[in-house]
Amino acid sequence: MAAITRTDAARFLTQATFGPTKAGIDELIALGSYEKWIDQQFAKPASLTVPYVKANSNGSNGLARHHIWWDNAIRGEDQLRQRLAFAWSQLFVVSDIDYELSNSQYGISNYYDMLATMADGTYRELLEAVTLHPVMGIYLSMLRNEKADPARNVRPDENYAREVLQLFSIGLYEMKLGGTVRRDASGNPVPTYDQETVEEFAKVFTGWNLARTEWTTTNFPRDAKERPMVPVEEFHDRTAKRLLNGTVLPRGGTARSDMDAALDNIAGHFNVGPFIAQAMIKRLVTSNPSWKYIKRVSIAFNRGRYKGRGSGKRGDLVAVTKAVLLDREARMGHINRKWRFGKFKEPVLRISQLFRAFDAEPGPERGIYRTHSRPFEQIGQVTSQAVMESPSVFNYFKPDHPLGIKTLLAPEKQILTEINIASLNNLLFLEIYRNNSVLVDRDRMSRLFIDDEVAMAGNINQLIDHLDVLLLAGALHPRVKRALASHLAVHPNTEEGRLNRVLDATYCLVGSPVHLVQK
Repeated sequence: MAAITRTDAARFLTQATFGPTKAGIDELIALGSYEKWIDQQFAKPASLTVPYVKANSNGSNGLARHHIWWDNAIRGEDQLRQRLAFAWSQLFVVSDIDYELSNSQYGISNYYDMLATMADGTYRELLEAVTLHPVMGIYLSMLRNEKADPARNVRPDENYAREVLQLFSIGLYEMKLGGTVRRDASGNPVPTYDQETVEEFAKVFTGWNLARTEWTTTNFPRDAKERPMVPVEEFHDRTAKRLLNGTVLPRGGTARSDMDAALDNIAGHFNVGPFIAQAMIKRLVTSNPSWKYIKRVSIAFNRGRYKGRGSGKRGDLVAVTKAVLLDREARMGHINRKWRFGKFKEPVLRISQLFRAFDAEPGPERGIYRTHSRPFEQIGQVTSQAVMESPSVFNYFKPDHPLGIKTLLAPEKQILTEINIASLNNLLFLEIYRNNSVLVDRDRMSRLFIDDEVAMAGNINQLIDHLDVLLLAGALHPRVKRALASHLAVHPNTEEGRLNRVLDATYCLVGSPVHLVQK
């Protein structure tokens, strides 16, 4: 294998972490293997949010959750786990924007930690943990879902049954291994399920309650939303149930046995491999993967192995992660597929990449990260994206949102409105020009460390090449480099001039269209 260059390392770390760092690039080059890096990352324990949230919140105030999330994203050693948890949180969506969950910050934090901790398990294990988590039970109303009772005009709630099929596992239409839709003889897409299927699964997901809690009480134990839900057979539908692919659960099943069989039925469906492959490729690598790329990841999902390595269990998530990040299209797509390759960066990632690139330290006040214009818990007001606060179960943006060019997709573009881009660029401007390690006159802000860059700014081309790799993974066009060099030459080679070169160069790059796109 060819030696990993600095640009190669930066591209990989842009996909696999919350942003490259100078030390991270050096470490990956020294290691000499992307796969070894992945193995080392999975060997690290998950950086959790719950301990900090419990120490700094009464459970209703969400500030602490945002503080520790950003700390883990910027400084966490388990960068791959954290980036994967963020990706999974956009597939298995819960949101704390409603009243009940906004006052359940211990539960919300526990849910996110579960995603990070189980990132090296199997899809089936993760699906069950998601299904039985009280936060999901509340969000999609599986909690205290009851069997039919005509006398009280009660029937099983269909919310979770519908979304676990449509959004968490198989999607609306049958797919081929490469993610393309199967069609019948008339050319129509073949549905994966119908309304009757949803109703049958709704019966499966009845009879679950918070642990150590009476069915009708609103007086919950303090940790009830952190423990898996438990079955209450009195409220479970024990009739026969027809599931996917003609599978029938016999009459008399328990809440546990029916759920186990139903999740096996879902996880074993042919669509799950290509469905998960597409979702993770789009979150980490590119919005328009080729069908061959999707097929290769689907095969890794089905076999539970990547190039012969893995547990052999269907849905082995380590094998899937390797297949997504190490595929030749992930590593060379920017060259081979050119303008069809890449994805818009989510606002959260644009911010985290800037902070990580310059080894940002938290502000002295309580040791938390804070932007100049807004605290991180209010960042959604600027960007339309705050962690675990999507507007609906469909995430911050739709997976099939069009780019507007041919048939290409650009999911993140849906929230990259003119006002959001302008607001975020203003935020980045303030971070760069006012909150850095040279201009220190504020005691509450986080700081970007730019001392290394100022030291090299006597050589303008060296500075530009360095920032191009660190901030854009080498995507800057030579013509733009020349134009930027001409602009920076306006500043003299003095102490003040070198500082201004760094500030101008950094903002010109992170405020440019190039920074909006991950290649």
